Formats: sequence, structure tokens, C-alpha cells
Amino acid sequence: MTSIKKFFSNLFSKKNQPLLEDISDPVVEPTVHISTTKYIQHPQGDFYVMDGVCITCGAPEAEAPDLIEHQKIEYGHCYFKKQPETEDEINRAINAVAVSCIAGLRYRGTNESILMKLYEIGEQNQCDNTPIYKYKEVIRNKVEFSFKGTIQKLQNILKTKILKRDYYKILDFKTNEKDLFQFTLRWTDGLTGTIYKCNFQAGGQCKIEMSKEKDGYFGSIRSHSEDLNNILSNEENISEIHWFNFDGERKPF
Repeated sequence: MTSIKKFFSNLFSKKNQPLLEDISDPVVEPTVHISTTKYIQHPQGDFYVMDGVCITCGAPEAEAPDLIEHQKIEYGHCYFKKQPETEDEINRAINAVAVSCIAGLRYRGTNESILMKLYEIGEQNQCDNTPIYKYKEVIRNKVEFSFKGTIQKLQNILKTKILKRDYYKILDFKTNEKDLFQFTLRWTDGLTGTIYKCNFQAGGQCKIEMSKEKDGYFGSIRSHSEDLNNILSNEENISEIHWFNFDGERKPF
């Protein structure tokens, strides 16, 4: 027994370490490290796509076509052809990070506002740097606002402005033409859309609540609430906009 212990002791000693490095173990898989090197065609900037991970899904490009495109070659890789500069461009870049189906888009900057937005939409793993403050994920699903106009006018504003993207479809539109209307916004096949329910109250006080269809996901509500906020904020007949999350907490944009 003593000789056996001595054998293994010698085998795993530093003196015999070179011998161990020559021994291969076919059972243990090597650790795979994903490179976050910026793709070669990216202009200088903080938003980038990880090299070699693109599967040509088209979702990020559809979200920000002015910022992202694919190479004009077979099996072309997507990349940021332009870095975002304006607030609207930054928001589209952030949305593009969120819709990447393989988490291939990343942010390597240190802008606290951008880091906060990425953390609040649950994309903290796509950040190369840690923000100064701690942020939790936020999904805004309800908005209250004042509107000067009829329910018919509000319906037309929302349907027209929401359909600004060619791949969006409004389905199952219902209204009593008095104080309630509802519709589903969908962009893929199946029950994956976002349901909008609007209560049109006396005195022009309105409330819109958003929920997901059976096979939808909350990330869609997060993105669509931002789109809806942009629509409401740019209408001169709409004021006093207040957003809330699922817990009823007020969460302004």
C-alpha cells in the first residue's frame, strides 16, 4: 500500500509535471472562450457585433437599418456600418442589441446612460463594462396621458404611427367607438404579438396597457413601449405622460 501511495505522489509532483502535460484526456472538453473582438468592418465606436457569430437572422438590421447591414458577399456578416450619435439612433442601437437572437451584438463603452438602458432591458451580459450604479430590469407596460380629441382620432394616430415599419401588422382591432379599443401588433407568424388595450376616459384621460400574446415575450413589450412613448411625446394634443411597470411603479423614460 505504501508503494502505491508513493507512486501516485511522485506522479503528481512538480518534478513530474511535464509528464502530465503530455497525457490527453478524451473525456474532458476544453473550455471555449467567446471572442468579443470587434468585427473587422466596424467603424470606430462602442457598438459592435462579435466576430463569427452572425447567423443572418436580419433582426438587428431590421431594428436599425440606418446603423447595421450585412456584407455584400455570400454568407455575409452583419456589422455596424455607422455608430449611433443622436438619442434616437442610440435607442435603435440598444433595441438592436435586444433583438439579437444569439446575443451577438455588444456595447464596449462606458456611457452611464447607455449602460443603464441596457441593464434595464435585461441586456447586462452584452456590456463589456460595469456601470457605476446598480440597475434592475424594467418593463413598462402601462401609460396614462391626457388627450385633446376624440377616440376615433386617437385610434387613427396610433394605427398610422405604429405601422411605420413595413413588417408590422395590426390584427384583431376592436372598438366600441366610445371609451375602449384594442388591437394586436404582430410582426411574425404565430401568437407572438403585443396586445394594446386603451381606455378612453371622460375629460380626455387615457390609459393604455400592453400585454403579450400566448407565445410572445416581455422583451417585445419593452421595445414597443419605447416606440409608443415616442409617438405620444411627439403629438401636440397629448400631454402629462406617465409610465408604469408591472408592479405599478412610475417609471419615466
